[in-house]
Amino acid sequence: MTTVNVMVADLPDFLAANGVDKDALATTLEDALRAAGLRVLSQEEYADTVPTVSLQVSAVKQPVGRLFAADIVLDCLDNVSSMRTAGVFSAIIWSRDVLQLVGAVDQARIMDGEKKLIDIFLGDYAQANQK
Repeated sequence: MTTVNVMVADLPDFLAANGVDKDALATTLEDALRAAGLRVLSQEEYADTVPTVSLQVSAVKQPVGRLFAADIVLDCLDNVSSMRTAGVFSAIIWSRDVLQLVGAVDQARIMDGEKKLIDIFLGDYAQANQK
């Protein structure tokens, strides 16, 4: 895999309203993948024949509580085939997540979680694609 699509899911309203920026998360992911030597396709170039690295951030806040949980998930989807199914289909081939319990929405903490996941992914990618 030398070329990838990148997809960042829309943020929950709660996070977006409190300053978490989807574009900043996307830029962090894309820049890290490029720095590792991967070609990142733009949205216009999206191709279903290359893997997709996907980031999703969700959040849950207690109605009366002061804490909320943020779950950051990084997946890599690729085309696979199975002897039990006809043809090729997209499946998650790698996935990790970070669950954070925090008292206030903090873009920096969410980006730190994202960066940890990216580092793990790139380490696993390098190990699986040794030259």
